[in-house]
Amino acid sequence: MLSQTRGLPGPGGDVRVMRPVMIISCEHGGFRVPPRYRRLFDGHEAVLKSHRGYDEGAAGLARTMARLCNAELAVCTMTRLLVDCNRSLHYRKLFSEYTRTLPDRDKQYLLDTVYQAYRAPIVRMIGRYTGEGRRVLHCSVHSFTPVWKGRVRKTDIGLLYDPVRDPEKRFCRTWKALILAAYPQWSVRRNDPYRGITDGLMTYLRRRYTPECYTGVELEVNQRHVSAGQEWRNLKHLLARTFIEGITA
Repeated sequence: MLSQTRGLPGPGGDVRVMRPVMIISCEHGGFRVPPRYRRLFDGHEAVLKSHRGYDEGAAGLARTMARLCNAELAVCTMTRLLVDCNRSLHYRKLFSEYTRTLPDRDKQYLLDTVYQAYRAPIVRMIGRYTGEGRRVLHCSVHSFTPVWKGRVRKTDIGLLYDPVRDPEKRFCRTWKALILAAYPQWSVRRNDPYRGITDGLMTYLRRRYTPECYTGVELEVNQRHVSAGQEWRNLKHLLARTFIEGITA
């Protein structure tokens, strides 16, 4: 779903039009399955609610950031095990082991009703704003499992970007410093636990829009913080506040 940007009020109530349009997205926000495909997951319901099915906590974080930053919002609540909205059409694991053997008509149905239904409005929205001469700052929100292939991940927060795009690099450097000012004991790393240039929605958007009009960063949060109660609520607010501060720092 996309929410309408209303602008950021400055001191005196004016709208600071010089700030970029902010977009918050979440490609792996839920584990929903349309009724016609639920049979594919009979006996595998636990997988849907695992890190393979969705990014725990990411949708709530994206909604909090969009609300507090007064940003556009897009959240996909369908499980990535149907079709991964954060991958290119040529990606070999675009469809999971539960859907890759479906007939072509079913795959096309998923591409139309899940994949394109989520991605196309984001692409159109960015095109509309950049066509108006406005800059766009896009943050894609994700979370990652604390243990991967038997290895404990020590990173608390990852900020992903394309190193050759200076606006992204500068913004993530600033955002990292702002987060560490509040949580100096945490591990906040750039381009970790994933590289910012791997296949994804943001990589696709970078090919369409220049660094002068589009800045795309990915936020990755360790899922061990999601169940931390008040700490998680505080963290969501902190990430929203520092995201805004990073624009003007």
